[in-house]
Amino acid sequence: MKKLACLIAFMAIVAGVSAQSGFDKKKLNGFTLHVYTTANPLGDMCYVIEGDKKLVILEPPAFKDNMAAFGDYVSKLNKPVEKVITNYHAAGFSAYAPELFVMVEDMPEFVKGDVYSGMMANFAAGFGDAMDQSDFIPKEVVKKNTTQKWGDVAFKFVPGVASDFPAASILIGDQVYYMHFTPVTGQHISPLQISGRNALDALIAASEQALQTNARLFIGGHGITVADRNTLESQLAYLKDMKQVCEQTGTGDEFILTMQMNYPEYAETKNLTAVAGKLYQ
Repeated sequence: MKKLACLIAFMAIVAGVSAQSGFDKKKLNGFTLHVYTTANPLGDMCYVIEGDKKLVILEPPAFKDNMAAFGDYVSKLNKPVEKVITNYHAAGFSAYAPELFVMVEDMPEFVKGDVYSGMMANFAAGFGDAMDQSDFIPKEVVKKNTTQKWGDVAFKFVPGVASDFPAASILIGDQVYYMHFTPVTGQHISPLQISGRNALDALIAASEQALQTNARLFIGGHGITVADRNTLESQLAYLKDMKQVCEQTGTGDEFILTMQMNYPEYAETKNLTAVAGKLYQ
């Protein structure tokens, strides 16, 4: 866990995001999902779930320029914000009234701990005044394995990837499934998600859990787009193959070569080197 958080902190400072900033929306049964691709250095994704009369914000932006753009977009929807869910990302607290914020159980304590505090200190050093550094912990806490109804939309909170922060995956309106990282295919998995063999197993289990729902769209706190079931199924098959290759090879070099042979068309081959360093440490 500590290694994962530190890696996120350092990678965020040196890694760019190839996405373009912008908004998209997906009309679903009973609500509209608004997707904001921030294109900031962390690759953050932020969401508005629009019900008939009210809005729910999921993972508000952390960078001030994103906060301004997001706030302007939300205001044009002309509906009041009922809740602001800060799940994996404790950020954007200056943009909304304190009583609107909710956090998942275990996260308030984790946010106060050395790992998350250290990560935020690295962010402050790297990004300075560009990032909102408001220090606030929501008083309202949502328990995992419960369902809340906000904006006339059901939000089912379930435990997220076991090796990640102690936040939740969220099934929204039985149609959209939120995870920390948006599923991808066509490129090798980020080392931010694979901190070791236990993390690989945990990500496989969490992906299988997501596919057991009725969701047809899969979103994340980091990414550049929205994924469908085919994308998640493809990523899961890739992860299971990675596990098998890991079990059948004795060194990181063998692992990298085999994965390159199995997925010659996949981009981000540099990720394999970082992942191998985690799997064979």
